Amino acid sequence: MLPESVNAVKTDIKVRVKFSKTGSLKFISHLDLNRTMQSAFLRSKLPVWYSEGFNPHPRVAFTPPLSVGVSSLTEFMDFKMVEEVEPETIVERLNASFPAGLRASLCYAPKAHFRDIKWSLYEIKFELSGNAPENIEEKTKAALSADEIFIEKYSKKGEPKIVNIAQGIRFCSSVLDGNVFTVNVKLSCDEMAFVNPKYIAEVLEKAMPECFAGAENEVCRMEVYLADGETLFA
Repeated sequence: MLPESVNAVKTDIKVRVKFSKTGSLKFISHLDLNRTMQSAFLRSKLPVWYSEGFNPHPRVAFTPPLSVGVSSLTEFMDFKMVEEVEPETIVERLNASFPAGLRASLCYAPKAHFRDIKWSLYEIKFELSGNAPENIEEKTKAALSADEIFIEKYSKKGEPKIVNIAQGIRFCSSVLDGNVFTVNVKLSCDEMAFVNPKYIAEVLEKAMPECFAGAENEVCRMEVYLADGETLFA
């Protein structure tokens, strides 16, 4: 059953919500996330705008999708409403309707377009499989700041090709704590130069196989940026 306010008023109130996706929710697909949000809208009883026709549904747009298994502290979704509602109320109602692992933090009118997002900051935690060299931070910075970083990518047709992804990597920092090694790195999420965070593990394994070969890792998207890689998306 749809909310009574569906299409009751022909308004076009655009809303952007920032949220996090962590815990077991990092394993759901982008399609499942969309379905989860539509269920949350129904439970929240927010006056969300629904499409007309035989299968009315809210039209929701998301930031660039994450790979399954990657968590995020910085996700955004845009949708429309048919009535004005205080941003704090929208956040509260969504959080009351979300499953564990989803958490809204901000709500406001959209400014930039999702297509303007060009860089993502990732935190990658490695549980090292062997003893770390004393200069692991220096070796990591060198490996991720090289002019040429070649990896094997596959086309949409499944054809392999060797690609230099160096221009799509900006090393930020690294720290070793026991056998846990944390790397912070900005990666291009431009459609034509996308760098998957899984490539970082491949690069470091080639540089230091003695401690990165077979090392488990956890990836979390921390922030997203505009084309300069410095200005936060809003």
